[in-house]
Parts: sequence; C-alpha cells; structure tokens
Amino acid sequence: MPSTVQPYVKPRVKNPADDPVIAMSHDRRAKELKNESQRRLCSNVSGVIVQKELRLKQLEKEIQALADGVHEYKAQIDLLQGEKQSLEKRIAKNQEWCDTFDSSIGPFEDKYETSKAAVKTSYDYAKSKYKESLQKLIDDFGFHPTFKRWFDEF
Repeated sequence: MPSTVQPYVKPRVKNPADDPVIAMSHDRRAKELKNESQRRLCSNVSGVIVQKELRLKQLEKEIQALADGVHEYKAQIDLLQGEKQSLEKRIAKNQEWCDTFDSSIGPFEDKYETSKAAVKTSYDYAKSKYKESLQKLIDDFGFHPTFKRWFDEF
C-alpha cells in the first residue's frame, strides 16, 4: 500500500463545550431563556399588581357607597326619632285628656248606668202588662193576633 493513502478514520465529533462559537451560542440562548423567564415573571407580577390595584379601587368605591348608605340611614333614623318624640308627646297629652275625661265623666257614667237599670225595670214591667192585656183581649174578645184584620176595632 502506498504510503499516501491512509485508511478511513471516522471524523471525531467536536465537543460543543470546547468550541467557543458553540459555547457562546449556548450561553446566549441560556441568557435569552433567563431573560424571557424574568420578563414573564415581571409581566405576571405587574399583572397581579394591576389586578390588585383595580380590586382596591373597586373596594374603595364599595366602601364609599356603604359610607353614603350609612349617612342616609343615619338621616332617616334622626327623622324617625324626631317623629317618635313628637308621637310620645302626643300620647302623653292624649293620656292626660283621657284621665281628665274619666274623672269628669265617671259620675255621669254611673248615673247613666242607674238610668239604664231603671229603664230596663220599666220596660220589663210594660212588657209584662202588654202580655197580660193581650191575653185579656184573647180571652174576653176572641182576639187572634195572627188573623187581625185592618178594620177590627180592637
């Protein structure tokens, strides 16, 4: 064999860590991934911050609305308490009038009850006399109340 011909030798694969261009490319890619990760993290954090700020503004509006509602209810309570005091004064005045009325009218009421009893006694007496007289008409004259005619004299 001639000396110029050499047997085929499989080329050796380069170690990427040994090649400065490949190593620099790997470093650049790692740095880009790290930057992208940082950017995403910052983006997520800023998104959360913005979301929290919006929620805070919404809660502040709700708190303000509740405070306004409290003021409205306070005003209503004040009005109702004023009305309550007015009604209590009116009740006291009316109670005083009722007490005076009872003391003034009490004797008249007793007299009225006595008069009612007297009228009842008189009515019962008149009723019994009417019954007796009606019975006398039936017994003596043949009067029959159911068959009374318009031209009868009694």
